[in-house]
Formats: sequence, C-alpha cells, structure tokens
Amino acid sequence: MSSPQRTALPGPEAKRADVAARLAKLGFRVEDGCEEIEGAIKAFQLSRGIPETGECDLITWRTIVEAGFTFGDRVLYLRSPSFRGDDVAWLQERLGNLGFDPGRVDGIFGSRTRDALQDFQTNVALPADGICGGATVDELRRVFGRSSEHIHGVLERQDLHVRRKPLTEASIAVLGSLPLEQQAELLAQRLRARGARAVAITDTDQSRLAVIANTRQLDLVTYFDFSTFGLQVAYYSGFRYTSPAGMLLAQMVSAGLEGLRLPVPVSLRGMTLPILRETRMPAVSIAIDHPHHWLILGPEVVEAVAGSIERFLVDPGQEPQDAMGSIPN
Repeated sequence: MSSPQRTALPGPEAKRADVAARLAKLGFRVEDGCEEIEGAIKAFQLSRGIPETGECDLITWRTIVEAGFTFGDRVLYLRSPSFRGDDVAWLQERLGNLGFDPGRVDGIFGSRTRDALQDFQTNVALPADGICGGATVDELRRVFGRSSEHIHGVLERQDLHVRRKPLTEASIAVLGSLPLEQQAELLAQRLRARGARAVAITDTDQSRLAVIANTRQLDLVTYFDFSTFGLQVAYYSGFRYTSPAGMLLAQMVSAGLEGLRLPVPVSLRGMTLPILRETRMPAVSIAIDHPHHWLILGPEVVEAVAGSIERFLVDPGQEPQDAMGSIPN
C-alpha cells in the first residue's frame, strides 16, 4: 500500500482562521472564541468517527482537508501518494453499488479502486485507462445503480460464513500506541500460548503500523490505544460503509470485555481511525482512557481479547448486528 498523502498542518498564525473557514464550508459554524472553534472541531470529529479531542491534531487536519473534496473537483487516478478524500469515497461507493468491487469504501484511491474503475469504463464503452475525469465522471453520474448495497460488503459477509481457522494456523499482529508496548506484547504472548503466530509492534504513527500490517499475510489486527472516555472498542465505519468482519470482531471483543464487569464503561463504536481505515484485514481498536487503567486492567483485558479473537477465527457463527454508537457519514 502506498504511504498516505502527507498534508502539512498550517503555521500557528494561520491555522485557526484556516481551520475555521474549512469547517464553516463543511457546515460547522464557528464563531469567535476558542471555545466555539473547539466545539466545532469536536462536532466534526464526532461526525467523522475520530477521537473528539477538540484539538486540530494531524489526523483531524487531514480529515478536514479530505472532506473538502467533492466528486468531480479533480481528476482521480492511481498515484503515490494516493488521492484521498470524500470524492474518492463517492467514487468507491458508486462503483460498489454498480457491482464493481473497489474494496472497502475508505476514500483512498488504490489499485483495487483503479481496477474497478477500469472494469466500469470497459462496461460502458469508455477507454479503460483507470482515470476518473471528464466523460467517466459524467457516466458515473448518469447510470442507474444496480443495488443499494455495496458489493464489497456482500463479499465480506459471505466470507464470514466460510471463515473457519484454528488459532494454530492464524497470523495476528498486535499493534499499539508507543506507550502500550508492554500490553501489546502481553496479548501477543497470550495468543502465542494458544498456538497463534502473533507479533507485537508499537509506533506513534497509525499509518506506519497499517503499512507494516498490509505487507504481511495476516488474519486480523488488534490495536491498543488511549480513549477520550472509558473503554472503547472500535471497528471501521466511514463514508456510509461499515466493515462487516470488523464489526463482528469488535462485537465479540466488546461482549467479552463487558463480561468482566470492569470499573470503566465499555462502548462499541464505528470509527475511521487510520489503523482501521488503512488496514486490509479485520481490525479492532481497544482503547482505555487512562494509563493507570491500562496498567491495572490490562491483564484482564488482554485475556478477554485473546479469547474473543479465538472465537472469531474458529467460528464467527453470526451476522454482525447494527451497533449502537456507530458514526454515520
């Protein structure tokens, strides 16, 4: 997978005005004052499934920039770094509803999106160059959809019905925020004790971890991090698309954690965190709100997560259910 497009943060003096103007164009009204822009940022973060810190960190800034692109604003094609944005997500959603599989709707123009676009172009007698501009944009807007359901979601759910793998044949990456190296390694040890091939890797950059995961033949990914509140279990959901496998894995992990009756609330949520958005296998993020809670509750959490992962791999046995707290996009 190509590295994510690096969109630099504006300088300190221009940042506030630039962020406020971009949020206003996206429908998030910003009045004068720090509290007002913090509230607008939180509302935007909530709408996009990223942590509601109220701060315009790098993930938030990139997401704001991406949200400013409307389909047809620019010519889209495969390049490195990849095009990212709402226009790419619209293209992926449209292709998938027409029966051409671009992979999950993640707003990243990768090789699968290019291939699906070429299939569409061939189908409507356009040059199959994998470039989305001009005539291709017009044709995508003109044709009627075959289904309201995205083809990749259908295929992912079908795969759940045939997915059966003993833990001794599974390959798992336990990824994490850098301060949680000890907890990540503990889960990897628990999984190896159960017979899995498991490795723990921590880094400050979720996108770097996603690249590492995508270069390996993995069955699933877990990610440990800090949350803004309580114990939060998250799966990929964004751009009106939800990963069925990711949701089911998260539901099973959440159920296992709720059974522990921990002193912190457990919530289940669809999010667009880079580690969930950019990985290409079922992935779940487990985040706790305070380092002290991770230290005290970590061993119990790790044991419950290991058991849930084994159940998911051996016999998923159910359809994912619509989860409360999912973020609409």
